[in-house]
Amino acid sequence: MDIDFVSLLLLILLGRTLGLAFARYKFQSLIGEILAGVILSPLIFGLVPNDTLKLFSQFGIIMLMLLSGLLTDFKSFSENKLSSIVVGVLGVVFSIIFLFFTLRFFGVSLEASLFLSVILSNTAVEVCANLLMKSENASKDIHAVIMGASFVDDIVAVFLIGVVGSITLNGELKLDILAYLSVKVVAFILISLLVIPYLFEKFSVVDKLIGSGPRREKVLLSFTILFAIFMGLIAQYAGLQTVIGAYIAGLIIGRWGSKVGPLLKRRIAYEELVDDIDPFLHALFTPLFFGYVGLKLGSVISQFGIDYWAMFLVLALTAAAMLGKLMGCGFGARITGFDAKSSYFVGIAMGGRGALELVLLTIVYDRGIISGTLFASVVMVTLLTVIITPLMFSLYERRLMASP
Repeated sequence: MDIDFVSLLLLILLGRTLGLAFARYKFQSLIGEILAGVILSPLIFGLVPNDTLKLFSQFGIIMLMLLSGLLTDFKSFSENKLSSIVVGVLGVVFSIIFLFFTLRFFGVSLEASLFLSVILSNTAVEVCANLLMKSENASKDIHAVIMGASFVDDIVAVFLIGVVGSITLNGELKLDILAYLSVKVVAFILISLLVIPYLFEKFSVVDKLIGSGPRREKVLLSFTILFAIFMGLIAQYAGLQTVIGAYIAGLIIGRWGSKVGPLLKRRIAYEELVDDIDPFLHALFTPLFFGYVGLKLGSVISQFGIDYWAMFLVLALTAAAMLGKLMGCGFGARITGFDAKSSYFVGIAMGGRGALELVLLTIVYDRGIISGTLFASVVMVTLLTVIITPLMFSLYERRLMASP
């Protein structure tokens, strides 16, 4: 029997089971899905993360971000640009400050502290997207601000990582590399949010894919998935995360679907598209992605172990990482017009870290900048924020529902 298929079966089965159990008690299902990965990992049952699981999890995260983009109200997204920028930037700044001084307090070198604090300042867009899709209290404006801030957060983090990485890895700041990165990111944003939507409208690209009749082929569904993958590749080339491209692809298609067309064909096609993606995402892809996160967490703990110094460091860094986003993003939301309750909501939702951090931490570890114990500790912090953020989010939502 192929071990890869057995791994897929176990991860989906246990992840879905525990996810539904947590959802039944009004908690985010991803907590159960991550827990399933930890249980199956080398820490307990010995399942090792492999290339097949990684591939499926990566496709799962693309589908998650695509659906999140489809469900984002583009009008609210545009109206809250300023709030998104302020929330995103302050979240990064506060996080870097808190994390840097925490690392220095534990005796980590200046070079490693600077690099790690910048890496850990980045919010996981995929975690935000999953929280918001299952939230009962996030208004269109809050949804738009959190997703927009995650987007801004990613751009700021990319530039800071570029600057610090250039200094740390190359010994100097190379302005030509930074300028090239700036041009790529700006070009990607302009083309994605202005040029592509204009061309889609001018040449009726998406309208021609709707088809007709009760048994029409799902051409729009195929196009949307391929478009998300394509945009993810373009975003990666621009220096951003793949998930940003998938999210923007969903945003573009969602914007198309929000416009009134003859006989409401656009709206009907858009709603059918969402109905086609949504059940498969929650039944298959999110258990795979978040289950893989749990597998990684269990594998890291199993490989490196954890002593008292590392345990206290993990706890302190996790608190600093969560507090930096809560205060920075919450303050940003407050000064741009949101009430205190909504501001805390934004700050909590922005707490999770994700795939980008794991990739960069591996590079830093391979270069010998950080030790194996420090590497394991920071990876644990990254993965713990993915667990704690939805837990805090669920508890805070209960408080919101209980209060007038």
